[in-house]
Amino acid sequence: MKKSRSLVVLASTAFLASALSACSSSGSDDVASNCKPVYTYPTITKGVLTVAAVQQLPGINVDPNTGKMEGLDATLLTDFAAKSCLKLDVQPLAGPAAVAAMTEGKADLAAGGWYKTPERAKVLGQSTTIWYDQVGLVSKDGIDSVEGLRGKKVGLVGGSIFEAPATQALGKGSIVTYQSIDAIFKDLEAGRIDAAFGAGATLSIQLKNRTAGGLQLKLLAFDKAYPELTTPGEPNYPYTKSNTALGTAIDSFVEQARKDGRVKEGLAKFGITSPEAITGPQK
Repeated sequence: MKKSRSLVVLASTAFLASALSACSSSGSDDVASNCKPVYTYPTITKGVLTVAAVQQLPGINVDPNTGKMEGLDATLLTDFAAKSCLKLDVQPLAGPAAVAAMTEGKADLAAGGWYKTPERAKVLGQSTTIWYDQVGLVSKDGIDSVEGLRGKKVGLVGGSIFEAPATQALGKGSIVTYQSIDAIFKDLEAGRIDAAFGAGATLSIQLKNRTAGGLQLKLLAFDKAYPELTTPGEPNYPYTKSNTALGTAIDSFVEQARKDGRVKEGLAKFGITSPEAITGPQK
């Protein structure tokens, strides 16, 4: 039995190593020999900042054919690597594989809209908050509160952080779960459900890319009666927990990017323009 488990671990590690080598994207040119770093910290590979990237906009997306990157994280981390005099190596990975990469010494940090959570804090470092992803509602009627959903059919992604609190607040009969946000929108457009509930950024991008008219996105204000459903998520850059110097550096960089408007500008490219996306919830 022990031998069997060891084989599974070895196979998993080999798969991760293969994924890291096969799907990389260089986000910066070779570093000049006279480069003077603004930030200094150790990395997994000397001279390289290795990023495990979950493909999710407005965070980051890497074209598998060309390696071209887009998104807020692509812009910010390219600059962070340059200011650290490091080459940027971005590795598109699924969430669990990205966590494994950081805990197993194969990636320095992660990108792609990772929310801060107490569970992740147990195994990863978490940077200062980059921005605040407000919870959103999409409907034809412009519903803008949890109370406004009573008696309605509400679609959300099954297994998401919203499913349990939404079911508790509205009742099991009101909640319809789906495997994808695309499936939710198809039923919403067809009138089979009344509203879509989820992360505001995801809903905003999905709505922007659809042709059906009549749908409205409303970002929810914090409601103390429903804190689990109206508290914005806090995207950040998780990093290898033991690398405290990297944590200090990325915190300083993010704070400056928020202050000088680069975060605001990057989000605006994806239609995210609410002041609270930068300032946080007004409780």
